[in-house]
Amino acid sequence: MSEKYIIKILTLGDQSVGKSSIVLRYSDNKFNDTFLSTIGVDSKRKIIKVKGEKVKVSIWDTAGQEKFQNIVKQYYNGANGILLIFDITSKKSFDKIDFWYNDLINKINKDEIIIYLVGNKADLEENRIITIEEAEKYANQRDIPYFEVSAKSGDGIKKLFDDITNDIMDKIIKFNEKEKEDNDLKLRVSFLEKESFKPKSNKCCF
Repeated sequence: MSEKYIIKILTLGDQSVGKSSIVLRYSDNKFNDTFLSTIGVDSKRKIIKVKGEKVKVSIWDTAGQEKFQNIVKQYYNGANGILLIFDITSKKSFDKIDFWYNDLINKINKDEIIIYLVGNKADLEENRIITIEEAEKYANQRDIPYFEVSAKSGDGIKKLFDDITNDIMDKIIKFNEKEKEDNDLKLRVSFLEKESFKPKSNKCCF
């Protein structure tokens, strides 16, 4: 049976925060110690079940280098979910989140997309620079959830993707229900209009 739904999730963040590692850990349950920068945009796909429906999750892993930013921005359209990823041991990567967030909401309707803030490399707690409180404050001010994960150990990865795919499906289902209600209303109005303007019979009675 083919998938009834396709979900598109986009990763955004500075170079070396672990976007590719998070995607690889989720899609293949692997971690690669060798660092290779993503060139432009790469993608992984995974078939899962969400709310009893078969769903294809398409995760787009984007490059963090400035020279690829214009390419990355072309992938905003059609995304159902965004993971804004930073490295908890890097203030520079956390500060860059503001650039991606502001650019994103200036180009899309925030109400139509699910955005999560994600702090990666939670296994490096002894090197932490960005506190949980600092990250949560940033997320709360923008009314988005905050998650901490470790692509290396796998901690938090499944829950991160379980939660965002569930939130996306909730939004899709609500949108489909509203669209159906709107269409049903249009059909009812159309039917009533036709009834109102039904031509009168010209037959005479003797």
